[in-house]
Amino acid sequence: MLDSYTRTGLGAALLAAAFSAQASIGARTAEQMQNNYNATPAQCAGNAVPAHACSGVLLRSTKPSPHYHTWHHSQNSKDKGGVSFSYLRRDIPTTRLAADGRSGFTLYPLLQRPKGSLWYEMLCAWPTDGDSWERDTRGCGDNRQSAEVEAACHEQGVLTAEDWMARFSESGDYKRQCAFDVRRARVPERADAFYQSVRAKQLYAQRMPFPWNEIVIGTWDEANAEKLPIQSFFHIEGEHGALQQAQADQQDWHNTNGTFIPVIRIRLPDNLQENARFSYHEGDQAVPAP
Repeated sequence: MLDSYTRTGLGAALLAAAFSAQASIGARTAEQMQNNYNATPAQCAGNAVPAHACSGVLLRSTKPSPHYHTWHHSQNSKDKGGVSFSYLRRDIPTTRLAADGRSGFTLYPLLQRPKGSLWYEMLCAWPTDGDSWERDTRGCGDNRQSAEVEAACHEQGVLTAEDWMARFSESGDYKRQCAFDVRRARVPERADAFYQSVRAKQLYAQRMPFPWNEIVIGTWDEANAEKLPIQSFFHIEGEHGALQQAQADQQDWHNTNGTFIPVIRIRLPDNLQENARFSYHEGDQAVPAP
């Protein structure tokens, strides 16, 4: 039988090991996210693989509630079959998230997602807010609030960032812009299509109506949501209530699925010349690592 000294020492060692494991997971996650953010390839290695599969940070702003899980779909997303995200990367100026976004979750890039996790498909990329809520074709097509019919960019002969800006400048109305189609069905064109959406945000950031872009991915099977490749729950540094929202999501995921996903702090740049920073802090965590 262990004496009290041994039991106390063992307990302290186990507790220290648990905190070490948590810190290790969290620190590695923050480092990987920072590295992905800093990477700026035109496309990934392979057969015309779009850059989002190996670089950047794909995030969805959410707000926790006791009435739903934030990784489940809104009714609008269910109806149209698409879910809106933003894509952060060092060469894409982004100083603010859409709809007062201050917390949510990030997905692993496709080529980095854990073994056995769900695969997801990116459908289209908008260089600025796409107003996808009002669009058909899973959030990538015609806007019901405009008189014109907005087809995908390549269907209008818009193949480059310069083409996109020339077309956008005709109206200056983000509801009338076209989306770059990046579905699997468009191999190999989809890799360049995605890169052109990145270039448009790079070249014309100061002329965009919103400081964020919009990426639409296909809805996933909520019955298998525990396999969704969520990399982190994030909060935007300095935003009121953001940390508490991220902690609520982390706790909800742990209660629902029994696994640990770290809360990561994101500091967005104040201007177009600065970069975002991703960091892990033990004090930000609501649950311990397993």
